[in-house]
Amino acid sequence: MDVALRAHGRNAVVTASAPSSPRSGAPLDERAAPPNPPRRLPVLAAGAVETSFADFQNEALLGDAEGGEKTLAHEAAAHEKRNWVRLSYDCNNHCTFCLDSNAHDGTMRATQDIKVQIVEGRRRGADRLILSGGEPTMHPNFLDFVKLGRLAGYRKIQTVTNGRMFRYPEFLNKAADNGLHEITFSLHGHTAKLHDALVGTPGAFVEEVAGLKAALASQRFIVNVDIVINKQNVRHLPAMLEMFIGWGVKEFDLLHVIPFGNAWSDARHHLFYDLDGNLEYLQQAFAYARRPDIHIWLNRFPPPYAEGFEDLIQDPYKLNDEVRGRREEYDRYLSLGKKLMCREPERCKYCYLESLCDTLDEVIDVRKAEEVDVLRYAGEPPLAGKLPEAHAARIVAANLEEAAALAAKATPGAIELELASYEGLSEALSPEGLLFGKKLVACYTGDPAAIEPLLGIPRSFEVRTFLTKATEPVIRRLDPPPENLVLVQQNYDLVSDAHANDVDTKSFFAAYPHPVPVENVPACVAGRPVRPAARTLDLAMLGTDARIDMTAFTKRYVADGFYTKALRCKDCRENTSCRGVHVNWVRAHGFGALAPIG
Repeated sequence: MDVALRAHGRNAVVTASAPSSPRSGAPLDERAAPPNPPRRLPVLAAGAVETSFADFQNEALLGDAEGGEKTLAHEAAAHEKRNWVRLSYDCNNHCTFCLDSNAHDGTMRATQDIKVQIVEGRRRGADRLILSGGEPTMHPNFLDFVKLGRLAGYRKIQTVTNGRMFRYPEFLNKAADNGLHEITFSLHGHTAKLHDALVGTPGAFVEEVAGLKAALASQRFIVNVDIVINKQNVRHLPAMLEMFIGWGVKEFDLLHVIPFGNAWSDARHHLFYDLDGNLEYLQQAFAYARRPDIHIWLNRFPPPYAEGFEDLIQDPYKLNDEVRGRREEYDRYLSLGKKLMCREPERCKYCYLESLCDTLDEVIDVRKAEEVDVLRYAGEPPLAGKLPEAHAARIVAANLEEAAALAAKATPGAIELELASYEGLSEALSPEGLLFGKKLVACYTGDPAAIEPLLGIPRSFEVRTFLTKATEPVIRRLDPPPENLVLVQQNYDLVSDAHANDVDTKSFFAAYPHPVPVENVPACVAGRPVRPAARTLDLAMLGTDARIDMTAFTKRYVADGFYTKALRCKDCRENTSCRGVHVNWVRAHGFGALAPIG
């Protein structure tokens, strides 16, 4: 079975990221019941999708509609704590795209090791236990592990499987009795010919479908389906969904084939496909997500090809687990300079991690530089190691007291502040504009009550104001605005926060006549020239020895480094200098506002 292609399949760890299958929160009997008769959905031609600002999300997220509940439920699932536990290094399928194939040696993990991991995961706060492989049901103690998970107190117990064992009634019923809540079936074709060819096992389709239908008929499980999209099945994807929905399946994870394991063997010529040439089939499949009873997640799918369905784009938080699964390889690269074995242009273009790896290389270059624009301090800086010279230190803290402690450890002679409270700043500033003995050059704020007091301090520092629904009235009231006002688009960890706080950025700037500086907004959205991003070394990405820490880097990349563009942006004259927009901005508001210039 192809669980290794899922976001977390290679390492069993407690995570705060979602698995590939969604959690709608609907009662089991409701979610397992047969849906209305399937209907054919229209083909959405490439370029024909209407994606005005937040058009597809506004009403759903703000209202009480079922679509809004679905979106928020998906977000909650993406940050749920879970414990992925590998049971086996073997599989009775031989998937042509399995990225875990190199780990398969025909063995089962030791029972005691698995038990310890199950119990320890719960102690560390995991709410969901996911039993994976290889093929987890091949382990002779699979049912015992399910029972242990229930006794350990997991709220939900799930397995990701090829499902063939569940065709046996005794096994199926015992799994339910022991506490298995959810079964994710990996099913990659709607016919035996297609599925069996992809999983390299004659007869697998008949056996898996029997298991899936038995699980549905029992009405004792949440049942969902994983589909690895590839060259062989992409044009059948709408028909596959229609058939599976007709059986009663309501949850789907559509996984983009990626260049690892078997998928990057000689089979790759039969697996990797032209996204542009198959966009109409992908959009037909994505459109099923607009049905209130159907849940679709995209996994490792390139964001630009999800235009019109941006709310389906994978939560970037899951990148933490992608990296965790390859942590040793990244650590060798960072500590020894040993190139990632997969880093080659022909291969990287198919990989969801390409942007992360490119950004990592850029950060390595910035770390090696003699001088940067800004050093960002948010928490304790490294204890050892030489840092680049910088024009300014950006201090992120709760208040002046915390900022003073960080500023004392900052090497630059100028500082930028990003504080939750600026109480006491006016009194602390010297007549020369010095704070903590350093030149104050900027204050970032999203507090509408702080904007005018900061602008009223008679010193020459910029007030870089996050443009939000809360700050917009104050910004418009400043007519004309002071020369030291700067407008900044903020990035958010959660789509719900982006949606709750962001203004319609393009409409705002279209109606805003003042030529104030703008940061973190593409020129096509701002309708004016914008400031380029400062060359910044974020010290939160470094360990105590001032070397890049991969876990810390990934966390900061997800928060502030994961940018994306629309497909059409390649035709813009600003393309090489523009980094686009943060992926959560796109997930909240869509690509529609991005329009090529020139």
